[in-house]
Amino acid sequence: MEKSSSKLAPNSIKNILTLRYNPTKKSKFTKKTWKDFVEKPSNTSSQIIENLICSNIHKTIRNSTNTKISIALSSGVDSTLVLALLKKTCPDVKISAISIRFENSVDESRYAAKIASKFDIDHNIVYVENYLRELPQAVSIIKQPFWDLHWYHVVKKAKTLGKFLMSGDGGDELFGGYTFRYKNFSL
Repeated sequence: MEKSSSKLAPNSIKNILTLRYNPTKKSKFTKKTWKDFVEKPSNTSSQIIENLICSNIHKTIRNSTNTKISIALSSGVDSTLVLALLKKTCPDVKISAISIRFENSVDESRYAAKIASKFDIDHNIVYVENYLRELPQAVSIIKQPFWDLHWYHVVKKAKTLGKFLMSGDGGDELFGGYTFRYKNFSL
């Protein structure tokens, strides 16, 4: 395991494991306040948003000679939506879905398999018997603790399947999901 010269404060570890990020670390993004989340009148329709996403997918995929794409498929709405838009935008591209199944954990892979079948794509289930086995390697890559270890395994598998990896990661947070995480932090 690679050793890091910087020390991580215990509060940082607690924040990463509970909030999913470290608010004490300087961010590249400007800090948001409640005013940033007040609904503002907008002329942006869902069709415009869909067109922008599809356009970005098309531009990224079509500018490459590689026609193999992996998608992290959890069976959730966010990854299923990305898959649907990918199939709509690039129907001839070979797509391989990747789902992670941890031993003694909730298994969403059977639902992801049904989704993959519906979209007629290959489905790979990566079974992780002992998630602690590769934890030091995963942590050494990003140089800090990270609670969401499934990404390490998704990327490891995706590297064997093609050049691109797509996901719906962040969709739940963007649209206000996972509110159960924040009940203890209410104002």
